[in-house]
Amino acid sequence: MSGMSFTAIDFETANSYRASACAVGMAKVRNGRIVEEASWLMKPLPGYDDFLPVNIGVHGITAAQVRGLDDWSTLHHPMLEFIGADALVGHNVSFERSVIFKASEACGVVMPDFDYRCTLNLARKHLTLPKYSLSDVVTALSLPSFTHHDAGADAAASAQVALELARRTNASTLDELWPAMPKTRSGGTPSYYASGYTRKLADLPKPAPDANPHGPLYGQTLVFSGDLVAMPRAEAQDAAAAKGAVIANSTTKKVTLVVDATAGLPGSVPSGKVRRAMELAAAGQHIEVISEGRFLRLLAFQ
Repeated sequence: MSGMSFTAIDFETANSYRASACAVGMAKVRNGRIVEEASWLMKPLPGYDDFLPVNIGVHGITAAQVRGLDDWSTLHHPMLEFIGADALVGHNVSFERSVIFKASEACGVVMPDFDYRCTLNLARKHLTLPKYSLSDVVTALSLPSFTHHDAGADAAASAQVALELARRTNASTLDELWPAMPKTRSGGTPSYYASGYTRKLADLPKPAPDANPHGPLYGQTLVFSGDLVAMPRAEAQDAAAAKGAVIANSTTKKVTLVVDATAGLPGSVPSGKVRRAMELAAAGQHIEVISEGRFLRLLAFQ
């Protein structure tokens, strides 16, 4: 793996807005080895600095911990110095990509157009697992345990996943590990790297036949609106299907639950899926719009 060099990166956010970065972790890889790591907390940008309970429950970072710290407008400089000209590797790297874009946009910072590589997509290609969270993939690959949702630990774990899959596939460069993929019609980044990527209907997970029939998600038909904070949308779909739910892409008369990732956020505007659910509910259909926090509570039911 002499040509395997990159920077792995991970962000944590204070709320569902991608501009609300409150922690960053990075791990620099040179010739197939992690040679340097960096991580720090940051104060979310003004207007994006509300810490929601669901986010705090995921990463444990509170407003008190970041009070008085630098925010993105200052900390993007050391981030750029650490990354240099490297490609950026992350688990569900579309999240990291959107944090960089949204936080930079919010404070008028111009960031480079990085080369992004996703270990979640890589794991889905090479492994067959019930779920593909970073911790699930690390366990499947027999890699060292780590503190999930600690930005520094997540970045290092993402790097180790890439390196282990490179070893298993005899890939010695990033392009061998992630073969060139077709561009979109506009010539930009493939759609599966974009925030809010929607799986094709044929790729949606099927409800698990052995799920607990008394669980609150069993027999429900779910649609997800927006990008969740706790996990990638595809992972949330897999997790709900494992509880016996049917997963759909659009709000139809068969849908019973719409998970609204922006529910309760100040200034949020209902999406088309949510508006359609409201219309169906007003017409008498049994359909409910729930927040990410409530979805996670339903998911926790054994």
